[in-house]
Amino acid sequence: MEIIPNLLFPTLVWTTLFDDREAFNARLLEQARALRIRNPTGVANTNIKGWQSPNNLQDMAEFSEINLRILQVCQRIAESQNFKPNLTLQSQAWVNISPPGASNQVHFHPNCHFSGVYYVSLDAPECGSIFFRDPRVASRMMTYPVDKATEFTASELRMRPEEGRMYVFPGWLEHGVEENLSSRDRVSISFNVLAIPQVSSSK
Repeated sequence: MEIIPNLLFPTLVWTTLFDDREAFNARLLEQARALRIRNPTGVANTNIKGWQSPNNLQDMAEFSEINLRILQVCQRIAESQNFKPNLTLQSQAWVNISPPGASNQVHFHPNCHFSGVYYVSLDAPECGSIFFRDPRVASRMMTYPVDKATEFTASELRMRPEEGRMYVFPGWLEHGVEENLSSRDRVSISFNVLAIPQVSSSK
């Protein structure tokens, strides 16, 4: 007897690893640190004991390359999911600097199609994983009596960060980042991307 599983409404997390990550991340790390020096207070959103910049990297020339890559990756993903061709992707991005002991509480990003994070500098595996919560709210009514969780039975799934890797996921997917237990800062760039119809120019 053959039993065939069928994936219904799967939740996707896309990842990509940049080939030039070493040199690219060195530049980004310098720019991120300079940004914190200019604005040492930062903003308080989901970061706990960490520093976060305002979400305006998309307007800053020194971050133009990472903003371009964010849009390129999300454009490829949008095409793979049959997004309409006459759409423009708009992004907003910000820097996270999480020193030892810092974390990010569980949250989601409303009013965007994609969210994501790009890891610039970290000390794996002690730096803490990004984790995602099961979006099937009704599944929380009863847990499965399993010895070992699978992608189907788990209430949370973790992905270990990697320098130079970008993670993209639906904005509605609840996520957080574990405490940084390493001895150095965990530096990343988070972003939101919204697909909007192109405005046609009238003659």
